[in-house]
Amino acid sequence: MKIAFIILVALIGVAAFMFGPRIHKDIQKKRNYENTYAIQNIGNGKDIRVHNAGNEDGTKIILYSHNNWECITWQLIGLEENVYLLKNLYTQKSFEPSSAPATGVTLWQQTLGGSRLQYWEFVKQLGENYLIRLKDTELYLTATSDENDSDIVLMPKQDSDSQLWKLIRQNPII
Repeated sequence: MKIAFIILVALIGVAAFMFGPRIHKDIQKKRNYENTYAIQNIGNGKDIRVHNAGNEDGTKIILYSHNNWECITWQLIGLEENVYLLKNLYTQKSFEPSSAPATGVTLWQQTLGGSRLQYWEFVKQLGENYLIRLKDTELYLTATSDENDSDIVLMPKQDSDSQLWKLIRQNPII
C-alpha cells in the first residue's frame, strides 16, 4: 500500500512539473483577453450561451444563468464603428441566424468568419444598454423566455426589455 501511495505522489509531482507551466501560461493568457464580455438580457438577466457548451457547428445559441464561464463569454472583435464579430472564448466560434434572416429565426453556432450573417451592430440605448441588430437588417436579438436553455430569436424592433442587452466584463479561466 505504501509503494502505491509513493508511486501516486511521484506521478502527481511529474504531472505538475510537466503541465504546470502550460496551465499557468493558459490562465495568464485568458486573464489578458481584451473585449471579453457576458452579453446579458435586461428583461430576464440571462446570458447568451452556446447550448451545453457544444463545439459543433449548428449548436443552438440559448439563454442561460450568468456565470463567469468561457462558454458564456464573447470576445467583441471590432469590424467598424459599433459593429462586431462575436467570438465565443470556449468554442472559438461565432453565431448567426439558423436560416435566412427573418422574424422568429433562431441562432446557431458556426465557424468564425466568412459570413456577413455574423456581423452584429450594437445600438446604444439609455445607460449602458444596447439593442443588438443583425447588420444590414432591421432584425434584433430578442429573448423569448426567462428560462435557462430558451431560444434567442430575431425580431423587428419592439419597445421591450427582451431586446435590451448589457455587457458584463469578464475573463474566465474555466
